[in-house]
Parts: sequence; C-alpha cells; structure tokens
Amino acid sequence: MESTTNPATKSTVQLQSEALFPLAWREGVYQAIYRRRDIRRFRPDPIPPAILARLLDAAHHAPSVGFMQPWTFLVISEQQTRLRVQDLFERERLAASHFFDEPEKSQYLSLKLAGILDAPLNLCVTCDPMRAGPTVLGRNSIPETDLYSTCCAIENFWLAARAEGLGVGWVSILKLPQLRAILGIPPHVIPVAYLCVGYPEAFSEQPELEQVGWRARLPLASVIAYERWGQTEHPAWIPLHTLLASPSTTIQTSGSITPLLAVAARIQPLDTHAMQAARTRQANLTKPQGSLGLLEEVSIQLAGITRKPCPRFSNKAVIILAADHGVATEGVSAYPQAVTAQMVQNFLAGRAAINVLARQAGARVVVADVGVCSDLPTHPQLLRKKIGYGTRSMTQGAAMSQQDALTAIMVGIEIVQNEVQRGLDLLAIGEMGIGNTTAASAIVAALTGRPVTEVTGRGTGIDEAGWKRKVACIEQALQLNRPNAADPLDVVAKVGGYEIAGLVGVILGAASSQVPVIIDGFIASTAALIVTELCPQVRSYLIASHSSVEIGHQVVLERMELRPLLNLNLRLGEGTGAVLAMHLLDNAVTLLSDMATFEEAGVAKQVAIS
Repeated sequence: MESTTNPATKSTVQLQSEALFPLAWREGVYQAIYRRRDIRRFRPDPIPPAILARLLDAAHHAPSVGFMQPWTFLVISEQQTRLRVQDLFERERLAASHFFDEPEKSQYLSLKLAGILDAPLNLCVTCDPMRAGPTVLGRNSIPETDLYSTCCAIENFWLAARAEGLGVGWVSILKLPQLRAILGIPPHVIPVAYLCVGYPEAFSEQPELEQVGWRARLPLASVIAYERWGQTEHPAWIPLHTLLASPSTTIQTSGSITPLLAVAARIQPLDTHAMQAARTRQANLTKPQGSLGLLEEVSIQLAGITRKPCPRFSNKAVIILAADHGVATEGVSAYPQAVTAQMVQNFLAGRAAINVLARQAGARVVVADVGVCSDLPTHPQLLRKKIGYGTRSMTQGAAMSQQDALTAIMVGIEIVQNEVQRGLDLLAIGEMGIGNTTAASAIVAALTGRPVTEVTGRGTGIDEAGWKRKVACIEQALQLNRPNAADPLDVVAKVGGYEIAGLVGVILGAASSQVPVIIDGFIASTAALIVTELCPQVRSYLIASHSSVEIGHQVVLERMELRPLLNLNLRLGEGTGAVLAMHLLDNAVTLLSDMATFEEAGVAKQVAIS
C-alpha cells in the first residue's frame, strides 16, 4: 500500500532507510566491485545478445559532464579485425619490454596480457569530445572530463559484466593512431579502452599481477588524505581505514548471504552449442517441424541445461520440504496444523500420492523437516533440518527473521547439493505445510503488486467465509509488515515460510549444478518466483509442470513467462504435478535421441512450395 506520509515530515532515519538498497542489492554491488578482475583467459562460449544489450545499457547509464554522453561502444567480433589488433598488440608488447631490466623483462614477456583472439567479443569504447557541441556545461575548466566520463561508462560495463559472470580484460598496450586506422575511427575521436569480453576460465581470488608478485595492493591508509594533500592524520577525523574492522560499518550478512551469492554466481547461461545441436536434430527428424509442440521446445531447453545435445535422465528425485505456518491458527485452512506432521509420516511410509507417482516415474522421494511445529519420530529417510517450530503468524509481525530466511535457503542448497553428489540429473520440487497457500498468496501480492483477492484461492477447500478470512489475514499482514517488493529476501522473511525459503535454495543449488528443475503448483512456483526475482538467469533452468486451479498460480507463471506442460485441475501440492511431468520430459528427450532423421530413415524431407 502506498504511503501517504509527507516527505517533508519524515525523519532523517526514515529518509535514509527508504533510500537504502535492500541487503541483497548492497551486497551484490560490493561483491561485483571486490570480485572484478582484469581477465586474460577466456572460454569460447558466446555471449547471449540479451546479456550484451544489458551490459551496454548499464554502461550507457554512466554519469557524464554536462550529460554529454561522449561514448561510443564499438562491438567487434570479426576475426580479421581482431587479428590486426592482435598483431598491433604484439608489436607494442615487445617494444614495451625494453623499458624493463632483467629479471622484470623476462617476467613481463611471460605474462599473458590480452585475450584478443580468445574472447568471443572485443569492445572498443571511444570518446567524442564534440558529441555535445563546442560548449558543454561544466567542462570549460577541466576539458578532460569527457574522458573521465567515458571511464565511468567503462567501469559500469565492467561491474555489470562481473555481475553476469562475464570477464573483461583491458588491453592498454596499443598505439592509438594505428588502432584508429584498423577500426576506422575519425581523427577527433579518442579510443579510450580496448576490452576483451567473455566467460573466463576462472575468477581468481587476487588480481593476476598481485598473484605473480608484480605489485601488491597498497594499504587503504596510504591513499587517504584529510583536508590537505599529504595529511594522513587530522584531529577532526577518525582514521577511516580503521573502521573497516568495525561491525557497524560493514554489511550485516550474518555470514549467510555471501555463500548464497557464491552459489548464484555459478549459474551460467544455457549451453548454446548443445541447444543448436538439439535444434538441428529436431529440424531433421521424420515429422513436420514443430509438430510435437512443447515437447520439441523443452528437449532443446534440456539440452542447454545439461550441456548435452541428447540428454537422458536416469537419476530423478523429488525433494519435499515440510514446515508449519503460524498463520494457520487464524482459520485460513480447512485442516488443522497437525496434518503437516501426519502427512510427513505418510510420505516416509511411502503411502501418499507423491510416493505412488514417484515410483511410476522412477524418482526417489527426499523428505526434509525444515520447520514442522512438532518433533517427528526418528526415521532413516527423514532429513532433520528444522530451523524453527513453525513460523510466527504474519498477522502479528514478520513470519521469521531475515537470518532464518537465509538459513532456510542455505539448507535447501545443502539438501540438493547432497543429491547432486548422488548423481541427481532431474529434479522435481514439492512442499507440505498447512497454511502455506496463505503465505504464497501474500508473497505473490507483495512481489507483483496485484490485489490480494486476485492471487488468493481456496487452498485446501475452504468455504466463502474462510476465503474472506484468508484474504483479510493477508491484507493485514501486508499492511503491518510492509515487505519490500524490491527485496525478495525481505518478502519471504516477512510473509513466507521455512519450506518456501528452503525451496528457493533447492532451486538455486540445482541450477548452479546444471540440473533441470520441474516446479510443481502454486507454492513451489512462488518459491521459483522469489528465485527469479533474486537471480533472473535461473528462469532458463525451470520447467513449469502444470497450471493449478489456485488463481495465484497463473499470475506467477505469467510473471516468470513460463508455459505449463499440463492442465489437470490439480491443487494437491507435494510435487505431484512435477513428478507427472517427468514422464513428458523423458518422452521429449527420447524422441530427440531415438527418433530417426529423414536421412537415417530414407524419407524425403518436406519440400518448400512457393
């Protein structure tokens, strides 16, 4: 709900809080800065055009003197052009070596200083001093600010590239007149940076020149002066470098968000080579192109996820996370809270719907207690990962602390990574928790801005009075907690559940290990929505199994731009719809690999008729 508070009456603390980035955003900015590297060694994988467009747009949003925007981004992929630049670089590298004495000269020549031919893309960033005409606001006193502005654009590009898992290498050993001639740059335009861009072989912990002992990073204290040049101390100032060790000046991550971000950083774009191979084979199978509809599309997606042109799945699992919700005591469900624990025991006994369907699909069932409100009996197949005995009622305050939400996410990552070590190659996700459709509806309303009535269904089958009570509870919770839609972690902590947060981690962990994730109904899809809001590249790893009768489910699928494979009026949860879809995925990849091509079958291909 929009605040009606007059900005003029707000306190300084209120204004600062509203301007403050959400925790995950802040940490992401600092991580991009600290983990940026000057990359020299690249993999040949192409950069998806959509990602390149985002990087250039980020660069184009740099500040500039007088808003003159003097930069131009010259994108270079032609091999002949890059060979000429490489030749220029080699000549200059050898010439520069004569400025060093031994042993520095030999060490210099041994260093790999450019990836001009290795990287899939080169980028020359130029500065046009005449871009805004002869008079530019703010530039008269310091004309070089056009160059400084261009450097801001370069830094924007570099940091955005790091956030996308891409590396950038700045090639500075080039003579500008010769570079202008190679690239056809006008004489008045200044080439500021020649960059190599691509997916790196690795991001090292330290800059390469620091690793090899060429030069160390200077202490922060040595580059700060107070009030006058050279004054490293001043009575009015606390030495700022000493504050880095103070908890009050560091981002409060409680040790949880950094490993989460590290997992997210391992999620790569789909393998375009495997996808193209699968697409080419699909085009040559003995059928009209596109006649198998979504089965064709999903087989190509699965090829990209697994990095295999013809994937197979022999190690399937469904992971079910169980937890209770404090809001269940508000009369929002047709079933008592005790049913959560009873159903977990039913799963473990192998007698629930999900067990029957999983056996048919050849998938093992993995069950974890991440927040059931009672202590469950010991069972060898139960994963005991309890974070708390159910969440608090969201109508009385935040459902959980942000630390608990982060812990739940990391628990989910741990669970799926253990399954990956066992050979997991196809994953379905499910959940169990009385009251969790209430939490899911609250999350969806918070993240999408849709009215609560448009995303809230009848869950386990409540009547009209129960539905109205459910809607009122959600509206009260949103009004009270005011979850920040720009911070998905804040949303899941304030109105979510342990099992929903845990599924966020399961999805992240699976995607980071190139395992396809089949999402089930409303609850599981809500977890997927949180993930895609946190880490958009995960979307490519998701397969929507079905469209639930829960009205909020369609809103979630539309937000993520996912097309469900099935529409069976399901609303059970547990991962049942996701496991049913496993049969379709097996069929999709088997058709791709086992069906004959026109050439193999000796069948004439379709003839184009004009």
